[in-house]
Amino acid sequence: MKPRRHGVLPGFGPALGMTLLYVGLLVLVPLAALVLKTAGLTPSEFWRIVTAPRALAAYRLSFGAALLAALLNAGFGLLLAWVLARYRFPGRAFVDALVDLPFALPTAVAGLTLTALYSANGWLGRFLEPLGLKVAFSPFGVVLALTFVGLPFVVRAVQPVLEDLDAELEEAAAVLGASRLQTFRRIVFPNLLPPLLTGFALAFARALGEYGSIVFISGNMPFRTEIAPLLIVTKLEQYDTTGATAIALVLLVASFVLVFAINALQRWTRRRAGASTVIGRGFRRAPALADSPGLRRVLVAGAFLLLALLLLVPLATIFAQAFRKGPASYLAAISQPAALSAIRLTLLTAAIAVPLHLVFGVLAAWLVAKFRFRGRGLLVSLIDLPFAVSPVIAGLVFVLLFGRQGFLGPFLAAHDVKIIFAVPGIVLATVFVTFPYVAREVLAVMEAQGNEEEEAALTLGASGLQTFFRVTLPKARAGILTGAILCNARAMGEFGAVSVVSGHIRGVTNTLPLHAEILYNEYDLTGAFAVASLLTLLALVTLAARRFEEAREKSR
Repeated sequence: MKPRRHGVLPGFGPALGMTLLYVGLLVLVPLAALVLKTAGLTPSEFWRIVTAPRALAAYRLSFGAALLAALLNAGFGLLLAWVLARYRFPGRAFVDALVDLPFALPTAVAGLTLTALYSANGWLGRFLEPLGLKVAFSPFGVVLALTFVGLPFVVRAVQPVLEDLDAELEEAAAVLGASRLQTFRRIVFPNLLPPLLTGFALAFARALGEYGSIVFISGNMPFRTEIAPLLIVTKLEQYDTTGATAIALVLLVASFVLVFAINALQRWTRRRAGASTVIGRGFRRAPALADSPGLRRVLVAGAFLLLALLLLVPLATIFAQAFRKGPASYLAAISQPAALSAIRLTLLTAAIAVPLHLVFGVLAAWLVAKFRFRGRGLLVSLIDLPFAVSPVIAGLVFVLLFGRQGFLGPFLAAHDVKIIFAVPGIVLATVFVTFPYVAREVLAVMEAQGNEEEEAALTLGASGLQTFFRVTLPKARAGILTGAILCNARAMGEFGAVSVVSGHIRGVTNTLPLHAEILYNEYDLTGAFAVASLLTLLALVTLAARRFEEAREKSR
């Protein structure tokens, strides 16, 4: 039976074939290596490994901390989204941009900074520990790091819905005597629930696989602060590949479930928004009713305090620590041969990953947005899967494929081809974890714009290629640029996957995040933060470029 297509656009077959080839080689084949490796275990052996006391303790911390962080982000994100959508105040644009910092800041830099900030001698830790509040090297530090990396997901899911809420129903409720609390509970919150659940699920999925930020602040103590991804790395370092793959399979299954749940929530949100009489382009926008001045001041102050503690103070800590010994020490740290080698390798990796995703990400987004076919939802889930899979698992699957004891290891060794502990492995791991960024950004833009202009171009005699390059691509420009910017930032800041496949060879296979970790482990804090400041500057440039492009698109 032929697939049911949307519209009359040509090119369905070639687009589907190339997309499936790219997804298959980059996602399915590596993950299949993990499943096949685990299949070599008997059920009793698998059960013994995944239910060992140390593994159970790691699961409890990983799932429990991720759940708690996602719940905190649901509350904090709703507060920030409300303030940004409903109020106008000095510094609002800065606050709005700062919310996206965890998207662009490498997780290793976040972990390094939070550790320095909340350790016993840190800016905040020195005041908290005398009160009995130990943050660094405790489960609370794990929750803090996960809250940091997951906050933007809730804000960006809820904020657009708040901005598009119809004002008239709130006014009608007030005229009928409803209090502000009743109006929020019965009118506003039911419309916020779907995006709030989506943001919660995204934050939970992101937190469950997190590694880079936690490995610094947790202290990595078995049965206390050891997360499941870290246990996988530990088993790999002990040459227990079988144990690592068994635990990784448990997390992989959880990632599959989360990705399907997130996509189902997003479809529910779109259907609810499309059928709702509360949200729509024909209505006057919120805010409808002004909150009392006292409530407004409290909410804005709470939002500023939250951002200061979670984002602004850590950002200031990076540069304060980097320049603690003066500009000369800073320049010496970033101009060392090992640092320069790490910079070159980081730039090379991003220079390969971003163009690949620009080609195949745009193609995958075009396929999903412009056609309807069987398996479309599954394809979207496979595109999203690297987002939910822990970076440690992303590195592990390539070790299983190309490592010395991997499926292709003997063949590669016989032909003197080295992938693991070499640059190709670093590139492959980075390409895997950055796969969804371009496709997802472009897909959102293409779905919002529809097919009318493409169909008109075809009616006027344009070929399929002419329509794609002259109509589709120019319309998707904003999504392409945003996706490329985010993909580049993640490629340069990737830590977990690269850590597994790199071998940590100084001056050869160390990227900037790995070099910062080495300096930190050698107690060279000034050097570690100097390198971290370069990645932070990249994150700030990324945010500025994204804001500039968004403003330019609005003006157009």
